[in-house]
Amino acid sequence: MLPDTTTVKARWARVQENLRAADVDAMIVLKPQNTFYLSGYTPVIYSHPALVVLPAEGEPVFVLHALRAHSSRRVSLITDIRPYGRWAKEIGPDHWWQVLADVLAERGLAGGRIGIEGEFLPHNHLTRFAETLPEATFVDAGQALMRARYVKDAAELESLRVAAAVADAGMDAVLAAVAERRSEVEVSAAAMRAMQDTWATRYPDRIAIDFGNLEGGVFNSLWAYSLVGDRVPMNSAPPTDRRPVDGEIQWTVIWTAIDGMHTENERSVAVGRLNAERQAAFESLLAITEEVTPHLRPGLSCADVYEAARAAYRRHGYGDYLPGRVGHGLGLGPHEQPSLGPTDDLVLAPGMVLTIEPNLRIPSFGGLQHSDSVVITETGFEYLTTTRRDLIQV
Repeated sequence: MLPDTTTVKARWARVQENLRAADVDAMIVLKPQNTFYLSGYTPVIYSHPALVVLPAEGEPVFVLHALRAHSSRRVSLITDIRPYGRWAKEIGPDHWWQVLADVLAERGLAGGRIGIEGEFLPHNHLTRFAETLPEATFVDAGQALMRARYVKDAAELESLRVAAAVADAGMDAVLAAVAERRSEVEVSAAAMRAMQDTWATRYPDRIAIDFGNLEGGVFNSLWAYSLVGDRVPMNSAPPTDRRPVDGEIQWTVIWTAIDGMHTENERSVAVGRLNAERQAAFESLLAITEEVTPHLRPGLSCADVYEAARAAYRRHGYGDYLPGRVGHGLGLGPHEQPSLGPTDDLVLAPGMVLTIEPNLRIPSFGGLQHSDSVVITETGFEYLTTTRRDLIQV
């Protein structure tokens, strides 16, 4: 579900606490996922910049093009909306930076320490900030916001559960299509049709869109792609008319976003009887996953989970095929922090949502991978996606 005012104000407070701890007076937020997190509103297409100004004390301001004024006033939980440009009878200053200067001057912050999203902010925007606010000092405060996003609130978790249910429906269609020896394109299309139907019939009141950019929007966020055999190591590639033959493994990736919140469901399927090498690899990967998942619990770090995976890969004879990580964060991004990798010391806490996806990429036949979305609980973890996780053979 979309957040309510109480939920969004709690988000502001978490970020503001982090800003104050970093001695930052205000933050200028442009990343679409972050402006949505703070407002509950997305213009979908970001061809005109949308900025949230979040002071370390007090309520935020939303700076949007006049084109978005009507829709943002209906949806946004930030009520102080300042349009720029012109659209019909909605008229504001010509440029967003003029509005930005006015907002910070009103708050007495034009010469303050201003936080920016260092990992995201385009260079030309930073240059414009410096020209507009010549007395300000700019510091990277991206992690102040990202840390607030690590633990999901009740609204986010509820949306994630719906997204997972839609993904599961898509994977049910995948398993049926692979059993019929359908091509990569046909399997992908079957998954997306099933997800569209599930959304329309079971969750028609939910929003199934993703975050756009300066050149376009994503109006549908229920998608899948499938790869066969030696195409699996391509990892992210458009599906083709390639069909599996007996003895190959077909791998399908499903991503869904409901109300902006992403889940992931990936499955490898053995088509017919596997040879000894592929059978052993599949069985070993399932065993590795079983040995890693008990480490998904509060108090252990992401690096601890990865080290458990490293030991399991070596025990099963696949140490040379250890991936760079065995999972990643989920939320407003399909691949967001943290990473279940060797250098991430973030300690897991209840409410964090991640994938768990040990995998093998073996040149002699391709590769295989199951991936599930999970939420860390008080005592361990809970699967959000529920598709069968065994050696699936059709």
